[in-house]
Amino acid sequence: MIRRIPIAAFTFLVAACSGNPAPAGGPAGGAGSPAQAASKPAPADPAAAAAATITPEDMYRRISFLASDELLGRDTPSPGLEKAATYIAGEFRSFGLTPEGDDGTFLQRWSYARTTLDRTATSITLSAGKFSEEARAGRDFFVLPAMGADSASAPLVYAGMAVAGRPALGKTAAGAFAAFYVPGTEMNSEWQAAIQNTAMAAIPAGVKGVLLILDPAFEKGMISQIADELVSQAAPIFLIGIDYASAQRVFSAAGIDLDARRAVSDTTVTVAKGARLGIRVKLTSDETHPPNVVGMLAGSDPALRDEYVVFSAHMDHVGVGAPDATGDSIFNGADDDASGTATMLEVAQAFASMPKRPARSLLFLAVSGEEKGLLGSKHFTSNPPVPVDRIVADINLDMVGRNNPDSVVAIGNEYSSLGGLVQEVAHAHPELGLTVAPDLWPEERLFFRSDHFNFAKAGVPAIFFTTGLHDQYHKQSDEVDLIDLDKISRVGRLVFHLAWQVATRPTAPTWTQLGLDEVQPAGHGR
Repeated sequence: MIRRIPIAAFTFLVAACSGNPAPAGGPAGGAGSPAQAASKPAPADPAAAAAATITPEDMYRRISFLASDELLGRDTPSPGLEKAATYIAGEFRSFGLTPEGDDGTFLQRWSYARTTLDRTATSITLSAGKFSEEARAGRDFFVLPAMGADSASAPLVYAGMAVAGRPALGKTAAGAFAAFYVPGTEMNSEWQAAIQNTAMAAIPAGVKGVLLILDPAFEKGMISQIADELVSQAAPIFLIGIDYASAQRVFSAAGIDLDARRAVSDTTVTVAKGARLGIRVKLTSDETHPPNVVGMLAGSDPALRDEYVVFSAHMDHVGVGAPDATGDSIFNGADDDASGTATMLEVAQAFASMPKRPARSLLFLAVSGEEKGLLGSKHFTSNPPVPVDRIVADINLDMVGRNNPDSVVAIGNEYSSLGGLVQEVAHAHPELGLTVAPDLWPEERLFFRSDHFNFAKAGVPAIFFTTGLHDQYHKQSDEVDLIDLDKISRVGRLVFHLAWQVATRPTAPTWTQLGLDEVQPAGHGR
C-alpha cells in the first residue's frame, strides 16, 4: 500500500525544505490453508453463482505465485514484475478478456527514469580526533540527496531530540551537520511530524545537512529499502538517517554520551568537539518501461456498453533488501498487494463466467509503480484505452487479506454514491459476514494517497477497499500463509456484487457534495 511506505515518510520533508493501522476488532482470524473454508452448493441466481466461483483455493493459488520467491518482490522495474505481468495477461486471455494495452496486447508500458544509488560509491565518513569510521549506504544509513550536490563535509553538532514544536536552531549550528535523535520505530504521523518540525527548524539556521539518529530498536533492514526509494527525490540539503550504533561511536569519541542525552527531551545544541561528517553520493539513472496490464469484458447493453467500470490493484511491491533475522531478503508482498491483485483476477474470472454479461463494460487493471508514487495508474488515467469521461467508477483493491475476519474498510465512502451502494450491497448479502467500515484513519487522508486517486482527479467516482496494515507490512514476513483466505474470498464476493450493481443500474455513480468540495478541487473534475 502506497503512502505509508518508507518513501512517504520523507516526501513531506522535500516540501518542508523548499503505512494506517489495522481495523479495530481484534487480531487476524481464519488465516491458513484453503481447507478452512467449507464448500457450498452453487446458487441458482446467475450473479450469486458467479460470485461463488471466488474461492479460498483459487485465492491461495494466485497469491502463492505472485508472492513467491521466484518473483523477487516484484519491484518496479524488475524481471519479477515482468513475470507477474505475463501471468496476469495470461489469465486475462484465458478468461476471454479483450486486450486493451499497447498494439493489441494486454500490456500498457510507461516511461520511468530509474534512479539507482551506487552503494559502492556512496558513503559517510564519521570522525572525531583519532576515531574514524566509514558507514555504508543501505546498511548503516540512507540519504535524501541534496539538490545539485554530490558531496559535503562539515562539523557535527548534537541538537537533541526531534520533536514536534521544535524551536529554531541558533547560529551554533550554521554550516554544520545538525544531528537529532529520532525516537520510535514506526513511521507513523507522530514520527513524521517530529522530523518535519525538526527539519523546518534546522534549515533556516544554515545547516549543511540534517543527520537523523534512528532509534536503537529501529529495524535495520528497513534502512536498505528506504535508501533505494529515496534516491528519486532531492532536498535543498542532505537529509541522512543513520543507525544508532554508528552515531553512538562518533559522538562517544567526541565526548557526548548519546545514551544519556537521548533519555531526555533535550533541544540544546552541543558542538561535538572535533567531530565531522563527510558524505559522498553517486546516483545513476536509466530509462525503463514497466508494464500495466489491461483487459476488458464488453458490456451487453447497446446503450450502456460504452460506459466502463474499472477494477484496479497494484501488482508491484518493493523487491529485495537486506536480510532479516531469518536470512530472508525478499519482500514478497503477499498482502501488499498480491491480495488485491488476486482479488481483481477472481472478480474478472467470475464476471467472465456469466452466461450474460452486465450492461456496462468492465476494465480490469493491474498497475505497476504504485510503490514509487502511483506512477502506473497516473499513466493509465492520462492515456486510457477508452475515453476517461466514459469511466463511471473505479474500485481499487489494496491489502485486503488480513486483520479482523468480519470487516473491510471502504475508503472514500463519503465522497460518492458508491459509499451508500456498498452498504446496501453488504446488507443484501449477510452470508458474506462482512461489515463495511468507513475510513478508520481520516487523519491519514488515505483517499488521496493510493491508485484510485488518479481516477478521482480525472473526475471518476472511486472507492478503495483495504483491511489495513499489520506487523508484516513492508517486511520480508508478508507471506501467503498469513493471508485469511476465507475472508479475502468474501471480500472478493462483496466487490463482485458491488460491481454488478454499478454495471447494471441505469444511473451511474455520482459525487456527493463533500466529494465535490474536497476531491474535485484536486483534479479537473467533470
